[in-house]
Amino acid sequence: MATRTLKLDIQEGNWMVNVIDDNNDDGKYELLHPNKEAEVEVDENKMQALEYNIVASAGTRFKITLDDTVLAEGEVGDTGIANGRGVI
Repeated sequence: MATRTLKLDIQEGNWMVNVIDDNNDDGKYELLHPNKEAEVEVDENKMQALEYNIVASAGTRFKITLDDTVLAEGEVGDTGIANGRGVI
């Protein structure tokens, strides 16, 4: 396991970002508004998932990184909601 920095770059809004590493995930969000940065444990030998939900004004840009690696990047759409999932 390695400790890495999970970070959300965003100007305004509300968010929840979760790293899932088990079917029975602990349910604790690694990034929950207003926190934009957290240390997370990443196991290079095990697949882990990322899940995010952002509510902000349309056009708000965001970027989620793990150290220097961009995991998700985009812009909140006209609905005011951006969400997604991915693999770390």
